[in-house]
This record gives sequence, structure tokens and C-alpha cells, in this order.
Amino acid sequence: MLDDGPASWLETEGVAGVPLVLLHGLGGDALTWQYNVTAFAAGERKVLALDLPGHGASTLQVGEARVADLADWVDALLDRLGLGRVDLVGHSLGARVALDLAHRPGRVRRASLLACAGLGSDLDYDFLDRLAMAADIAQARAVAGALFARPDNLVEPLARALALRMADAGARRAVQAILTANRHDLGAPLIRRDWAPPGVALQLVWGAEDRIVPPPPPGLIPGNIPLHLLDATGHMPHVEAASRVNELVRSFHS
Repeated sequence: MLDDGPASWLETEGVAGVPLVLLHGLGGDALTWQYNVTAFAAGERKVLALDLPGHGASTLQVGEARVADLADWVDALLDRLGLGRVDLVGHSLGARVALDLAHRPGRVRRASLLACAGLGSDLDYDFLDRLAMAADIAQARAVAGALFARPDNLVEPLARALALRMADAGARRAVQAILTANRHDLGAPLIRRDWAPPGVALQLVWGAEDRIVPPPPPGLIPGNIPLHLLDATGHMPHVEAASRVNELVRSFHS
């Protein structure tokens, strides 16, 4: 069980509709949604971008660090904030946490899963190990470059943020603990099991050129769950194809 250490998040002032909660991927934080929050909040909707445990300004204590533990932490935080049923947008590890929450009765109405860890083909664990050790700018640039299909000017700001975060030994230990705790589970794709939660609407969004969590074959996704493959896009669709992702999320979560 995770401790009751600090929890950090960014939120908009909106009050309309079902709150939309954003869950970032491994090694990220709430700021990875900087290209999306304003679009998601259009129409006065409340949007909360959380720092998961071990990330950002939230607690660096991650307990057993399993996906279920991270989901428990998010669940408890939403309760403390007085939020009942919510919509979720999760990326990579955050998408897997969102999927766990979607199986909890009454918690989730709709969820958009971006490059969901464990739903695609085998993960690139060499990349993930390098991400967990990216404590200087050269390592961070190499990691950041692999996240995009067309890196261009996207790499440098992400690399600097990652290097700054991972220079802290406590942050590195937390990310490594999460990676170690979930290595076996995330390596066993959920598409081999009954993973779709009853009563919760899901959509999948994937970069067609994602090399970190390659997209699943469309035939293995249940027919009632849309899979949007974005051309010329890698593992960070909400950054590299922000306008398209913003459109898909706003339409699905209306």
C-alpha cells in the first residue's frame, strides 16, 4: 500500500460535465499534457493532470509499485478531492493504470488509452531500462529521440525535462522500482485475456510508428472498441499529433 505522502496535480477551473483525469507515462509528469489541457477543458470542463507516485512533485514512495498500487493511490486521491465518476485519458503506463481503474465499479465512465502498456506487442525493455537511468542530457536526448517518429524540435525540451527529473536519485529509484515491479505483467499482453471492463466505453489511440509499445493487430481488439492509428506518429501521440488526439478525446468524452 502506498503512503499518504504529497500528491501533486494541475487542474482547470471548469465545473461542467464529468471531470477528465489525465495519467502520464513512466518517467513523465503532469506537464506532458501541456499540448492538450486547454483543448480538453474547452466548454468549461474540469481537467486534472496528476503526477503519479514516483513522478513530478508527488510522493517518491511507491510501495510495491505495481499498477494496482498506483491505481489505488489515484482512486484514493479522487475520493479525497470529492470526485465520483470520472473520465480518464492515460498514456502508456498511465493508460494501464486507467484500465485498472476502469474495472472498479462506478469509478470510470469513459477512458481513452494512448499507447497502452500491455495492450500492444512486446514492450521495448531496453528502451525502458535506458529511460530509468537517463540521468544526464546525452542519455536523455537518446531516450527522447526514440519516442517520436519525426523528432524535429520535440526532442530537446523533453530531454531537458527528463534529465532534470532523473538527476534526482530518489526519482530514479522510484521509476526503476515501478519498472521492475511490473516487468512481468506488462510483458504479458492483455489482448490474450478478457481485458475490456463491462459498462465502460473505451477508445484506443496509437502512433502507427510506435517503437516502444508497438500497436496491436486490429483483429485482436474487440469490435466495439475503436482503435485509432495515427500515421507518422510514435510513442507520444498527444505531443507529436496533439491536434488529432485533442479532437479524438474531445469527441469521445463529450
